[in-house]
Amino acid sequence: MKFNSDVTTLIALFAIVSPITSLPVFLNLTSEMTKSQRRITALKTAAVAGLTLIIAYFLGDVILRSLSIDMNSFRIAGAFVICAYGWSMVMGKKPREVKAAPAGAAVVPLAIPMMAGPGAIATVIALGNNAAGIVQISNLLIILALSALTGILLLAAEPVEHLLGEQGLMVVTRIFGLLLLAIGISTVISAISSALPGLAA
Repeated sequence: MKFNSDVTTLIALFAIVSPITSLPVFLNLTSEMTKSQRRITALKTAAVAGLTLIIAYFLGDVILRSLSIDMNSFRIAGAFVICAYGWSMVMGKKPREVKAAPAGAAVVPLAIPMMAGPGAIATVIALGNNAAGIVQISNLLIILALSALTGILLLAAEPVEHLLGEQGLMVVTRIFGLLLLAIGISTVISAISSALPGLAA
């Protein structure tokens, strides 16, 4: 029973983090990198995303409360970052700062907020609250397993790039850019509706 619950949690969290849909973003942001830099970025992204979720599991609720940050405000802030990168993908722009500092892309926007975004953070905070003050090893293993899967998928981005080719990658990048814009706008609307339920009536 507990095993089935853990598998369900892993699948649900994997769907929220959605590293597969982040592959075009990863390819776009690392297009100017060497193969070794891209591998390092992939591993660092997975590690930072996993570490962020572990910190959120233990301290997320405490940090947000101590800074008087509402979860809806956090969701909107993350949505704005997602929209910004979605727009750059749709317009076919490559961020100049990635070329100057390749390691920076691993943290923002790949790990945060693309993977360890408001939805994933809210989910692990809920897991921590459900633990009733007791650290559940299974929840930590789920986060670690998710980080490993993320790293494997990002390392596989290079074969995906070769398979699609330059034109195919351009089309996929723009499509996913539109999806990112839609996700970001949807998140903003959802957060505003949650914070101001009267507007949704």
